[in-house]
Amino acid sequence: MGQKGKEIVEIEVKEVISDLNSAYADEWLAHFQYFLYAQIIEGIDAETLKKELEQQSLDEMNHAKILANRIIQLGGTPTTKLIETSTCGFSPPPEDRADLVHVIELVLEGERCAIEKYNRLAKKYHMKDLVTHEIFEDLLTDEVSDEEDWENFLPGLKQK
Repeated sequence: MGQKGKEIVEIEVKEVISDLNSAYADEWLAHFQYFLYAQIIEGIDAETLKKELEQQSLDEMNHAKILANRIIQLGGTPTTKLIETSTCGFSPPPEDRADLVHVIELVLEGERCAIEKYNRLAKKYHMKDLVTHEIFEDLLTDEVSDEEDWENFLPGLKQK
């Protein structure tokens, strides 16, 4: 990042990179988690849910790319220590691969963790690093929308 770009960041750049790396790890793990779920689920509604999980997986990977770009822009390196750096972690799939309600509940758990995190980080960077703030605000908007979409799947599955 250029000189003026560094000057406008009012928080220690190492701290910004650390927060971005934590978010990057969360997004990468969510990408893997949702991709894995899409590959292994089975049952009556599994095909519909697979498509949604695969799309969600791609969305999370794109979030990770955005975060990686900002990390690099600030002079950092995206972490390879995903589990250690993550806040939201990774939830393995349920043993019953046809328990689609549990799969969605695990997805919702991840989305809600991301909402809490991005809400906190958007507030933290407000008026201190507007570029990073905007990234976290955009991710928050996406995660709030995702939560609603996943909540809408549950009633149909619980009736079966």
